[in-house]
Amino acid sequence: MPSYRKRGDTWRAEIMRHGRRESATFPTKREAQEWATRREAELAAVRGGKVIRRTLAEVMQKYAEEVSPGKAGERWERTRIAAISRDPLAEMTMQDIGPADLAAWRDRRLAGTADTPAVKGATVLRDIALLRAIWRRARMGEWRFVDHDPWPDVEKPADSRARTTTFQPGQAERIVEALGYEGGTPADKRQQAAVALLLALETAMRAGELLALRWEYVHLDRRVAHLPATKNGDPRDVPLSRCAVELLEAMQGVDEERVFTLSSALLDVYFRQGRALAGIEGPTFHDARATAITRLAKKLDLLELARMVGHRDPRSLLVYYRASAADIASRLD
Repeated sequence: MPSYRKRGDTWRAEIMRHGRRESATFPTKREAQEWATRREAELAAVRGGKVIRRTLAEVMQKYAEEVSPGKAGERWERTRIAAISRDPLAEMTMQDIGPADLAAWRDRRLAGTADTPAVKGATVLRDIALLRAIWRRARMGEWRFVDHDPWPDVEKPADSRARTTTFQPGQAERIVEALGYEGGTPADKRQQAAVALLLALETAMRAGELLALRWEYVHLDRRVAHLPATKNGDPRDVPLSRCAVELLEAMQGVDEERVFTLSSALLDVYFRQGRALAGIEGPTFHDARATAITRLAKKLDLLELARMVGHRDPRSLLVYYRASAADIASRLD
């Protein structure tokens, strides 16, 4: 039997099922009772091998609250879940969703609707990867919101062509000048954004990696910056050029612990402002990484480059080896 206790202005419900105690707090006793009744039924269904019927929206919300916080990409998972939640698919009971429903959702994402813009195949592929992870979790243990996986019968969209935009000669320098940075220790966060751009062009580090950089992981004497957490989950050491070392030395004194005191949002705002003031269209801050990798590809072999920039599969770097047939031919003699 559930028990209920009032604490101040809230009600706490507790249940005991098969030796496991669970509790939750609610504004009213009625909500506490509804939760206890529903949770006991869920636990009973799981023990009996039955599926708990919940909408996809409810399951995605549970995933966002309980699973996503343990991931480096929590912010992006929550953003994708919010986008998928606006689609009619989210209102369906997860157990009832089949391949045809998922295919229809895929097509709506690609074509766009009155409420949501069309997206590219690469975006839908990332959405599918997240949904498949949610489906796997939904079939496990106490969740049991679904007992089948419809995804193998759903055709994936074609991947978008890889972005090929890079900074052209002089563009980065004009943006840096527009942000008011002329060298030395940056006077404000706007100038920090300029240093971050220059450092990205030297190291091929992602914006998030730069902003997370802490002095305890920067070893200027050895010309190495250690990244304990990266996008793919693997730590890596980034070799530093002489120019990169000079840029990091210029950042000393800005903060005792962090190299940059910028937020991701502020970096994006300042970069866009600098680009607009410089009268430049096209490259994004992320394109600084592609530009750096393209330059490094002329200096490093494939495995060295993969190790420096953190690509698990060296084949994914072939796009950055942009030598023309004529360039290659000149090396054959």
